[in-house]
Amino acid sequence: MTITPRSISHSTPADPSRRMSFPLALAMALALAIAIALTAVAATAGMPVTAAHGPGSPATLIGMSARSANLPSVDGYWQVGSDGGIFAFGGAQFYGSTGALVLNQPVVGMASTPDGLGYWMVAADGGVFSYGDAHFYGSTGAIHLNRPVVAMASTPDGKGYWMVASDGGIFAFGDATFYGSAGAAKPSEPVQDMTATPDGKGYWMVASDGGVFSYGDASFYGSAAGMPRNSAVTTITSSPDGGGYRMAAGDGGVYCFGNAPFYGSAAAPGATPLTVDMAAVPQGGGYWLTTATGAITTFGSAPWFGSTASLNLKGPIVGMAVAQTPTPDTVQSFTIAGALEGPLLPGRSQRINVQITNPTSSPITITSVTTTLGTSSRGCDPSNFTVAQGFTRPVTVGDDTTSTLSSLGVDRSNWPDVTMRDTATNQDGCKQVVLEFDYQGVAAR
Repeated sequence: MTITPRSISHSTPADPSRRMSFPLALAMALALAIAIALTAVAATAGMPVTAAHGPGSPATLIGMSARSANLPSVDGYWQVGSDGGIFAFGGAQFYGSTGALVLNQPVVGMASTPDGLGYWMVAADGGVFSYGDAHFYGSTGAIHLNRPVVAMASTPDGKGYWMVASDGGIFAFGDATFYGSAGAAKPSEPVQDMTATPDGKGYWMVASDGGVFSYGDASFYGSAAGMPRNSAVTTITSSPDGGGYRMAAGDGGVYCFGNAPFYGSAAAPGATPLTVDMAAVPQGGGYWLTTATGAITTFGSAPWFGSTASLNLKGPIVGMAVAQTPTPDTVQSFTIAGALEGPLLPGRSQRINVQITNPTSSPITITSVTTTLGTSSRGCDPSNFTVAQGFTRPVTVGDDTTSTLSSLGVDRSNWPDVTMRDTATNQDGCKQVVLEFDYQGVAAR
């Protein structure tokens, strides 16, 4: 059996009574294997989590949950050049390119199909080039545009796509629905990128000054307009459940809003070359940044598969897209929650007594879990913390029951363990920071 993802509602900070629901993926073989992507909370269980920060009193650190899970897994990624050249890394396959063609206008972006078996490229005149299982649904190549196209985004089922022009004009094709545009509003700065909501019923656009325009069911969570920046914003991505978004600037700075956690940035004043695109891990937990010269930087759980940084490119890299393994049909779900046991101080650690609810009619055995930590503040990035994974031995949860690791008799050494590093520097930036943990694992029945 195969499964598709279900979204999860956002919970409030420091409320360990909230629960998050996750799809349970089943695949039939000699044994029934379950592929599980988990997200959970490092909530505070009724006590403050504090962080000492050099001279002065301790600062309060709060944990929360805020994520969806069990979306497709990452196989690899593509980079695309302005000449339409495609470069495939990891499990991403090469399905064709325009690298040998003479284009009327340069390629400005790309999008991948949901199953990772194809992709589209879009040029500045709105011409669309489709490869693999990506179908052509139309283009603006023969239409006179007021401003050039700058980006595209596909619908969740891959049966349509949107294109956005630098004046905020939106062009919808296939099953992509038009929810509005900024074309008549005349943004003060040019639009640079767009991203769709997970259900495809809305989208965001971002301008070079960090201004965000939201349409359909895309909620506004804030913008970088007016914030001090060293360079213009170039790209935006959605969080897995649509509860937030991130944007990146040309210097590699990353700005997070809503429930999109911060995993780090490549910010450097006067950075050369320019950061041109960002791609997010579909199930959450990390992201990639790519520059015009093809260098790729990874953050959080985003794996590195390679880059074009060492190649002699015909044209600059203008975008990237993720190749992912599709998730099968939803059949069951279970919930997971957790709480830090006590105050967290530099040089100190606390364990998470994970609680799992298994609503299925059979016991499940979790065989491995990988934990990734993110923070809500650029002033307290994840490098201030380390996570010992735990789950070094299988953990079985009975059918139709809720259990904690302690109630299952799991030794504390097998619990996830979070340490705040003592950096010997001022750590005031960690005051009131929100910690968020993404769990990805495998279980069997």
